[in-house]
Amino acid sequence: MHLNRLLLALALLAVSAALACAGDIVAMPTGNSIPQGQFQLNYIYWDREAVNPPGVRDYVHIGELFVGVTDRLEIDYLHVVPQGWDKVAGHSFVHEFNVYYTVLKESAEAPSLIVGVTNLFGQDWLPSRGRPSPDSGDNRVSPFVVGSYNVRTPTLGPPSPEDPLVRLHLGYGTGFHESKLFGGAQVALDPQWGFGVFNYQEDPAYLAAYMPTPQWELNAGWAKGDPVYHISYMHPF
Repeated sequence: MHLNRLLLALALLAVSAALACAGDIVAMPTGNSIPQGQFQLNYIYWDREAVNPPGVRDYVHIGELFVGVTDRLEIDYLHVVPQGWDKVAGHSFVHEFNVYYTVLKESAEAPSLIVGVTNLFGQDWLPSRGRPSPDSGDNRVSPFVVGSYNVRTPTLGPPSPEDPLVRLHLGYGTGFHESKLFGGAQVALDPQWGFGVFNYQEDPAYLAAYMPTPQWELNAGWAKGDPVYHISYMHPF
């Protein structure tokens, strides 16, 4: 939901419409929930150049599966394969399960309120500032709370550069989320094009989005100072 949740389901006066607003950042929770009965598959290529520990460089492959179990419950699985990880950590990948529960649904008058946990089972995950060792990574179960709201909705029809949709996210989490605020802004310039600006773990990120069809979304931008590319597919199950 991500990292990069990469497709935004928007509520506009009780009418749901899929619009390109740019995906999110790996491991950063947002309020963009997967609709009930749908799943989303994401592939992310991250061209890392400045990483810790040394020896793990050049690229990271990331796979994500998001599932809308009910209209309030979402379960995610993230699988990350950094180049050279087996040389420093003794295994070639890290993974985690995340769960999100919508306490308050977003409306035209009020933001959503979502609570959840990343790394639900305390598995080996990516290192963090608090736990930098690659041997176990940051294996803390990490709770969070996040809310999202469309602070500006188009008044003349579909979004346009003159009449965009603007969506904000604000959250707080402990553990891997470093007991800090995080969030971002997503902007739809028309039904196919948009962009996002995020801040997570005090690192900025920027993404542009293109949605050629309602099922597919493409993102490109920078996260933690390095290029990142997303491709996303959503479908009922």
